[in-house]
Amino acid sequence: MPGRLPILLGLFLLLGMQVKAAEIQISTENTTSHFQTVVLQNYAAALNEDIPAHHFDVVHSARAFNDRDVAEAVSTARVAIAAPGVWHLGQYSSDLNALLLPSLMGLGAEDVRKLVDGPVGQALDASLEQQLNVKVIGKWLDLGPAHIFTRNKPVASFDDLKGLRIRYAGGDANALRLAALGAVPVLIPWPNVSEALDRGEIDGLLTTSSTVVSASLWEHGLTHVFLSHSYYPFYVPLISGDIWKRLSETQRKAVTDNWEDMIADGRKLAVSHQESSMALLRENGIIVTTPSDQEREAVRRTLASHQRDMAREIGISDRMLDILAQHGGD
Repeated sequence: MPGRLPILLGLFLLLGMQVKAAEIQISTENTTSHFQTVVLQNYAAALNEDIPAHHFDVVHSARAFNDRDVAEAVSTARVAIAAPGVWHLGQYSSDLNALLLPSLMGLGAEDVRKLVDGPVGQALDASLEQQLNVKVIGKWLDLGPAHIFTRNKPVASFDDLKGLRIRYAGGDANALRLAALGAVPVLIPWPNVSEALDRGEIDGLLTTSSTVVSASLWEHGLTHVFLSHSYYPFYVPLISGDIWKRLSETQRKAVTDNWEDMIADGRKLAVSHQESSMALLRENGIIVTTPSDQEREAVRRTLASHQRDMAREIGISDRMLDILAQHGGD
């Protein structure tokens, strides 16, 4: 029996390694009520049917990684798949900040999708894949228009943002745009936002209605929303380059095809969830203020007149600016 013990232990270890290898984690910092988590769970279910050799599991609520750190985790295969927001990805490739520039302020879903589904998105995908050991799985998933939500402070115009400490999730261009409006940009990871509001460390945040609803932030002091349409954020689906290489051609096709099959419905869910979330905000006492089209356009033009300087400051390439301009983003 003593002589067999090392063999048995070796078998147990081997089996354990096989079980671990079969588990493929999909990370998100969003909670189960957020539509992005729902989309990722549906995606995992489809993959589990088509790739039975592996089990795809969504790890939500930042239990694996904050989205700010998850792209690097995917690059190093500490997690297999994630869909971080584009605002988190400029730290790896500055060109990803291009979609946060003020010239895109106020654009609707269809207009921005034309950019990210075309040459602009293709160039950004390539830029990201050059900087990180990742593969972009397919088309980006909408989040929806980002607005300014405030705690106790009503905002009736863009001028009212002056001096307010506004949390942003990431993206150097977001910080520059907030600062240009006179606000004080404060970078705080999503899981820490509720506590920051409770402590009065911030006066508000730049985010979407769906995201506010997912954490019931009216319970943490949010009282107003100013529909600034500051930018239109997306989630970028990534898989580890190392894991991608280990998959068979059939498995790779399942990874990309299943995403393509569900992205249209995922985008529709994003839009409908933003709309229903805005209604829920009103039901919970959030006061909604909408600036006039003229005011928003005037602010957009003023900020966009400094866009080239902003782009240089945060390292967006002239090539990216040219591609953006050629396809209606400037």
